[in-house]
Amino acid sequence: MAMGGVRVIESRRIYSGGIKLRKDRFLLGDRVIDKEIVEHQDSVGIVAVRGRDVILVAQYRRAAGKVLLEIPAGKMEKGEKPREAAIREMAEEIGYSGKLELLMKWYLAPGYSTELMHVFVATNLRKTTRGPLDDDENIRIRKVKLRIAVTKCLSGEIQDSKTVAALLGYSQSD
Repeated sequence: MAMGGVRVIESRRIYSGGIKLRKDRFLLGDRVIDKEIVEHQDSVGIVAVRGRDVILVAQYRRAAGKVLLEIPAGKMEKGEKPREAAIREMAEEIGYSGKLELLMKWYLAPGYSTELMHVFVATNLRKTTRGPLDDDENIRIRKVKLRIAVTKCLSGEIQDSKTVAALLGYSQSD
């Protein structure tokens, strides 16, 4: 299989659990490259806007070893469309529904992961029933002025890449 000058020699699964891990061997020009790839469900993120505030979540992230401030987000369930996943995640994590518009989409870590994130802006928010949360979620809701959230992104206080990209992208979208 050829893709833009790349030819895959072999692709084999080396782990299968909540995520899948495969090892690809491919030709890049005249070099043979071995690369581990995380096969991850696509995901959604939501910039939930209420007046001049954005609604963020604070949650412990084991890989980072600390609590991070983030936009509401989560992986898409099998067969779920991005908009459906955004509606579900927004209700589960922050207890709101609203009008959704796609802001942008991007690969979160294309150097090693297949995960494509679809980021929506949610406006006209209405309170709904919150939950149920995933087993590994212990979420606290935080309302933050957009300008303060952007400042926190630029200062490094907000360290989650999807949140930084989404908030900076949204702040430039008007």
